Amino acid sequence: MLRRFTLPLFLTIILLLFFVSGCSILPINQEVEEKVSNLSADSILVNSDEIKLQTLNLIENAQKAIFIQLSSLNDPEILNSIMKKSHDGIDVRILLDQWQRDNSSTVSTLKNNNVSVQYYPSQKGQYQRVRYMVADYSKAIFYGVDWTNKGFSSYFMAVKLSGDTAWKITKSFVKDWLYTTTMNLEIPKEIDLPEENISFAINTTIRQQIIGNITSSQSDIKIIVEQLSDSDTVDALLEAKTRGIDIKLILSPSTAIATPNTLKKLIEAEIDIRYNSHSEEHPMNFNLGIFDGKQVIISSSSWTYYAFVINHESSLTIPSPEVVNKLDKIFAEEWENGTTTP
Repeated sequence: MLRRFTLPLFLTIILLLFFVSGCSILPINQEVEEKVSNLSADSILVNSDEIKLQTLNLIENAQKAIFIQLSSLNDPEILNSIMKKSHDGIDVRILLDQWQRDNSSTVSTLKNNNVSVQYYPSQKGQYQRVRYMVADYSKAIFYGVDWTNKGFSSYFMAVKLSGDTAWKITKSFVKDWLYTTTMNLEIPKEIDLPEENISFAINTTIRQQIIGNITSSQSDIKIIVEQLSDSDTVDALLEAKTRGIDIKLILSPSTAIATPNTLKKLIEAEIDIRYNSHSEEHPMNFNLGIFDGKQVIISSSSWTYYAFVINHESSLTIPSPEVVNKLDKIFAEEWENGTTTP
């Protein structure tokens, strides 16, 4: 008779332990520790002269390799610096967008100087918008615009990286180079770099991370983008608004012409919107979202279906308090200077 009650009694004791402990011993209820990045505020560059100077310094200090991926490149000073490093024996590899007219003369000049440059094999209607440079597999800069006169004349940002994110970018470049040329690049198997807890995303993963941050936000969302029209992203914002999330958007004035229906939905949902007041000669090229004051996503282009699904794009997700604090101040300034009408 005792054997019949042994198993139920054992289960009863286990269940009592769960209730007494608040079920804390169940793995499913254990809280996942939020990752925090130690990326400093100084790593966020917003002055175009400083960004260009940091770009030249990274090129000039490279000892082994320089990998560059941009949409367009025609800055004479940077081109000369690149060609000099190539002549000095540094392994320089460059991928550009084949649909940008400025690239034709740039590619010709680089090839005439024995610099290895290729067009990323985009399909018709697809643009190469990944923008970064990595030197010696260990230091990188992520850019919001291209290395052109137009790009450096705009108000944009760049992110300096010196931890394992630079290695992630290196491996991403190697994949794109293989896809472009069918040739493998020789790089170290591994490099011991500090962990930055930064996510480097490509293409549709960007949208997944943006929507994931929107849906998980608990208090507030602040967004600065040139264009916002991706339907899934817009729907996520509308749903977040119904949950009581405080949402502020700073958009380009051209949004009213480019995507009036999307703008109408956002306004009807009573989402706070302002338009950046930068001139056409010095436009604003920020594309970022700040979520709950904890982390920021910086993308290479606008938040549109075309950018997320068709183009070749990239982004950084940075859970750094210092970075968020700096970008919060920039957002507040842009919000104050923005207009309520396009």
